[in-house]
Amino acid sequence: MNKKTRIYIIVLIWAAAMLQLFINSAINREEKMIEQAMSESVSNIIESVVKAYSYYGNQEITQQGRELIVKNLANELGITSGYEIVTRKDGENITTALEKKGAYGDTSVKVISLCERDAHNQKIIENYIMVEICLKGSAASSAETYKEKLENMYTGLGMKPNTNVYLCSQRPGQLTEGEIQSETSAFLEEMDAISVERVEFDGVISIYGYSNGINEFVYQQNERVNVNIAFTYDEENDVTYIHRAIPFIDRSF
Repeated sequence: MNKKTRIYIIVLIWAAAMLQLFINSAINREEKMIEQAMSESVSNIIESVVKAYSYYGNQEITQQGRELIVKNLANELGITSGYEIVTRKDGENITTALEKKGAYGDTSVKVISLCERDAHNQKIIENYIMVEICLKGSAASSAETYKEKLENMYTGLGMKPNTNVYLCSQRPGQLTEGEIQSETSAFLEEMDAISVERVEFDGVISIYGYSNGINEFVYQQNERVNVNIAFTYDEENDVTYIHRAIPFIDRSF
């Protein structure tokens, strides 16, 4: 083996190692977020939500077909009984949802069909499959496990899902501005992210950031965003709730 070949092989090995390091870093973002939230001094993580959705074609689906889809998906998640199936219509838009409530979590599996009309009054249909799992109590720290389970389920169906992971933890008392900045800095550093924007409204302080190590992102004021931390204070219980999410918090407080 000549010197040029040895150098080439060394470069390939180094590149492969760096790629694996990047992949591991990207995969572990949610795990790092969970670990950080669990370090809080009160109830650690008190709630987490894992949501996934993906495009599911443009064909019209019968009601029977919609119900079969949500049942099969629920079965993949181990839900075989104790659920309710509800179909809601908003004009020509249709949502069929299988909903299961439990002591440690609630699950919703939906087929969402959005319908528009073109210039010739022909239907243009876009179907989406959305699964949302809300974990409570001792199960709330299992968000990363369920995210992986959902991703595997979608992949098995030939779909690449968009995912969102949300965590809520709490701290005693009302945090000072310095403590909020400290929590924010620690979160952004853990996510290897930079701060993009800070928004304050109705007692909510929300900071948006961006990390190159996370593939998914949304736009906030024309800026890419894929990590989000927010703070709300409950005066009655004298508790500050800390909300963290990848890529963004998509629920009301």
